Amino acid sequence: MHLFELSLVFITMALCSGLMFYFIRNHANPDFQKLYKDDDEDELDVDELESQPSSNYTDFLANKWLTFGGGFYGLVAVLTYIIVEAREVFDLLSMPSGSEGIFSGISIGMIIRFFIDSLMNFITAISWPVYWMNTGQAPFWQWFMAAYGGYLAGKMLVKTYYPLKK
Repeated sequence: MHLFELSLVFITMALCSGLMFYFIRNHANPDFQKLYKDDDEDELDVDELESQPSSNYTDFLANKWLTFGGGFYGLVAVLTYIIVEAREVFDLLSMPSGSEGIFSGISIGMIIRFFIDSLMNFITAISWPVYWMNTGQAPFWQWFMAAYGGYLAGKMLVKTYYPLKK
């Protein structure tokens, strides 16, 4: 059971890491390039990058990643935030409602509670080790190692197969 759980963590992080590094690999934003390059690489000239136009969702995800600190910590924080928000939306939509429907009970108090819950979810996301510590069967240190290994694997795969175009 532990091996299956840890494999899922590794694969999830490798896919998410690979996608995020793929999204930012030729982005003209220097903050994104700091995430992409290694310390031993030559300094990148942002003017030489072939910045491909990206859709809004990729910029949104990359900016969220930077908001949460970038790197491994930021990626797990973004994933935690998405998971916690998705659970709340699912709970909201699956609430039994009367014959009027889901949106008939929306009030100012409900909207304020939504924003407060979003702030609390942000706090949960930035403190993701506490959130994930009691989840699953595997010990947290094994989960952490599998997640970090997946993050590195995704990053290395993208950097190997999709190098920066200078």
